[in-house]
Amino acid sequence: MTMLPLLAGACRSMGSQAEHDTESGEPVPVVKEDSAHWESRVSVRADLPVRSMDIFVYNPDGLKDLAFHVRAEGATATVSLPDSLPKTVAVVANARGTFNTEALKHFDSLGALVFRYSDDSPDAPLMSGMGALVPGSDTAVVLTPLLCTVVVQEITNYYDGDRIAENPRVWLENVNGEAEVFRNQGFAVKDPSRTRAVYLPCDIGLYSQYPDIRLYCYPNDLPDPNPGNPATTLVMQYEIEGETQTLSLALHPLLRGETIPVQLGLRPYGAGRP
Repeated sequence: MTMLPLLAGACRSMGSQAEHDTESGEPVPVVKEDSAHWESRVSVRADLPVRSMDIFVYNPDGLKDLAFHVRAEGATATVSLPDSLPKTVAVVANARGTFNTEALKHFDSLGALVFRYSDDSPDAPLMSGMGALVPGSDTAVVLTPLLCTVVVQEITNYYDGDRIAENPRVWLENVNGEAEVFRNQGFAVKDPSRTRAVYLPCDIGLYSQYPDIRLYCYPNDLPDPNPGNPATTLVMQYEIEGETQTLSLALHPLLRGETIPVQLGLRPYGAGRP
């Protein structure tokens, strides 16, 4: 359900009228007083593109109610707040669609904010961060992505003779399907999936290849992987003299936003080492 952003504040007109013993009998003019407000510029620091950001500002006390929400294009925005009390600011960058601010009206509700891996994009990945905000002063929030990056840097063929590894391709299995955007660790695998196979540019013979293929997934860092919470796995497949060979390499743990370089060795019976 899409909800409109909460109102950050309102202005009220107040005035008074008094009677005076004057010959004209004209009334005293009504005086309008605008409510005070404090403006702050919120910016973000990130190593990846920030195309848009949703800024959530929460009060410091009690249930830490949502005081202000705004969606802005780019990496900076100005917010106007109704009081000078320090606030907590939470930022989500590159989110698709709109947020239900009613469901996020208390600070603790951010812990239940979940995003799907299938909705993320390495071109402008989903990122988040938190910081402190003093109304009237500027603040910068550091953002980190959910996406992990697996970089296949080098592949070497160790088969005897001139046997060539044909049609080599790689993909990831047991990719975590969703994650809480404000969680930093303790990611369990939910709704696991497989990524699309990426083919290397050519077969692998006597010379190593350096394809720099990048595969993406969500974090998966619980200890002791098991069938109910499997390790995310890099899989490589190729043909040797017409027979399909498969090499698997468990990648565990996968920490939030981590980049993992991988080197593979192709050997008989699918044996390999990073």
